[in-house]
Amino acid sequence: MNRDDVQNKSWKAVRQIWPEVLFVGGLYGVLMMLFALLRGVLLWRNSTLTAQVPFKLLLQSFWVGARFDLAISSYLLIPLLLLLILLPRYRRLLLSGFTVIVGLLLFMGVAEIEFYREFESRFNNLVFEYLGHPKIVAGMIWDGYPVLRYTLLWIVLAAVLAGSIVFFYRIFLRPQRPVASSRQSMLRIMGTVVALTLMIFFSRGGFGSSPLRWGDAFFCEVPFANHLALNGFFTLGRSVWDKIYSKHKGWVKAMPPDKALQMTRGMLSLPGDQPLASNDYPLLRRQQTASGTSPTVTRQNQRAPNVVVILMESFSARFVGTLGAEQKLTPEFDRLADKGVLYKRAFSNGTHTHQGVYASLTSFPNLPGYEYLMKMMEANQEFSGLPSILDRHGYQTLFLYNGLFSWDNKEGFFRQHGIDRFIGTEDYRDPTFVDPVWGVSDYDVYHRANAEFSAMAKQGPFLGVILTLSNHAPFNLPEPLPFPRIETGNDMDARFNGMRYADWSLGEFFRMASKEPYFDNTLFVITGDHGFASPPMITPMQLSRFHVPLLFYAPGLIGENGQKRETVASQVDITPSILGLLGLKDPQQCWGRNLFALDAADEGFAVIKPSGGEDEVALIEGDRVLIKSPKGKPRLYRYAFGPPPNSSENLYGKQKTLARAMEKSLLAYVQTGILTLRARHLGLPPGP
Repeated sequence: MNRDDVQNKSWKAVRQIWPEVLFVGGLYGVLMMLFALLRGVLLWRNSTLTAQVPFKLLLQSFWVGARFDLAISSYLLIPLLLLLILLPRYRRLLLSGFTVIVGLLLFMGVAEIEFYREFESRFNNLVFEYLGHPKIVAGMIWDGYPVLRYTLLWIVLAAVLAGSIVFFYRIFLRPQRPVASSRQSMLRIMGTVVALTLMIFFSRGGFGSSPLRWGDAFFCEVPFANHLALNGFFTLGRSVWDKIYSKHKGWVKAMPPDKALQMTRGMLSLPGDQPLASNDYPLLRRQQTASGTSPTVTRQNQRAPNVVVILMESFSARFVGTLGAEQKLTPEFDRLADKGVLYKRAFSNGTHTHQGVYASLTSFPNLPGYEYLMKMMEANQEFSGLPSILDRHGYQTLFLYNGLFSWDNKEGFFRQHGIDRFIGTEDYRDPTFVDPVWGVSDYDVYHRANAEFSAMAKQGPFLGVILTLSNHAPFNLPEPLPFPRIETGNDMDARFNGMRYADWSLGEFFRMASKEPYFDNTLFVITGDHGFASPPMITPMQLSRFHVPLLFYAPGLIGENGQKRETVASQVDITPSILGLLGLKDPQQCWGRNLFALDAADEGFAVIKPSGGEDEVALIEGDRVLIKSPKGKPRLYRYAFGPPPNSSENLYGKQKTLARAMEKSLLAYVQTGILTLRARHLGLPPGP
């Protein structure tokens, strides 16, 4: 027997043992080529957007996009492989149905070419909005787009796909002799298991801790190149999933939308604000920059001030010394607070790190059904945030973090919202300590931040964002600790040491920064990403999970006369307050207010919501908390952080007038937030 005969015999054996696997493998190749072709047509149709884009970058879009193409191919082919194996008698029927389904998807893929040209976005929930008006949309498409040419393109691609399915069917799935031996049966099972494992690998985008997300396509600073890397079926599928997952139906029907919008505008407007609202920018306004009680910002050498925002992991106000804590955990923060403006009743908008990050930087709240907003397709739109606005003023932007930026889609989200550079766990040189769970220590982050800020300041103003992580379970800290270990004998010792180390690292940063030229011309804002639960429970919302310190510190800009304010504040107030202190009067759509422009009688407000399945939202005004769920009765409490912390019984029955007014405000704010997010009306008008 010659070599050719041996090879033919081996090939026949392979076809007999793994016909379905080989068939599906061939379809992978066909689908990948079809998706690449659709991406190529999209590139050609939008060639006006590529005038200044390097060709190499566009090629990289195809490479990055292959991950999304493999994922979509896997979603389609995993069920097909299983059905072909389990139902061999219905192969032709299954393949006919599969061909029809993929043909319809290809039709949508062709339609997406013009969808992107119109909206500069891959498929998203706008598709469902337009499907709600089929007659109008059909007429618009027929009159305004080259329908016949696109129909011809779809027919050609569908014919290629159908022909490929028939071709591979005849090669691999035509009737085979049954598998004879137990060895061949075992090989058949093993091959199928291996194939399914690889397909699951492709569907997740790899074996990483997090599955593939839309933000993984944002590999550069060119929006079109990032959008080109996406797959429209992936983004549309994600939108469908988010739509099903989101439990906000009860919130968006609380009152007529116009009334809710009017009330929300009233909650956010300040005396002197100039309203600029339109249908596309419902909350647009030019804010008042200061009041008589606001600190006066003195610029150094007429240069625009730098801004550094520090978000400290689990930095609960309950254990901050200057706010009355018995434990001496935060001497460094306390020292800074004595020379800055400290808000004693500040709250995180959520109880998860990424909620604190986007609320602080984009000034958008944590809303029911959107607790994981940065990973959802609704986040793939412009926000009226601090990085975006400062980027328009020529600021350099940098985000430093201990861990992986892929976690919670941080890099993908903020790369399209004004952050130019990211330094994560793999970017630190010779760190002093690496936590095997969370990455380098807070000290290493601050040390690198100081070096980066010093270099950036020589080029011009900058925005630096620091997110710390050492104060997170399992609280792996460098040994020996740079301070006497806290040993009280209770189960809080690990957390106490974590918080003390986070505070020590903060102090080291300011010791380094205070020696640098950039220090005197920098506004530092320090807060916690969220708090954590600790007894006693302050109202059923457990406010200790949200209570965080909020400090504005800038000795060289606003002086060193420390102030402690009782005004209620939250993370969404950070961006407008920074813009106010900088004297920037840009139009914006922040969901908070400039804290330094409030009237003396204004108690402030905060809208907060916990993570996970808890569907309750709370409105805090002064020392009052109203808690509301979609179907439940509202509850009203009074609270005090003490010491000791305490709260009242439910006062709704005794103070119904107050409670009902707060309820209307809360419902209006949440409803308007959800509807504006879904309508993609959160951004800024074009401008320098």
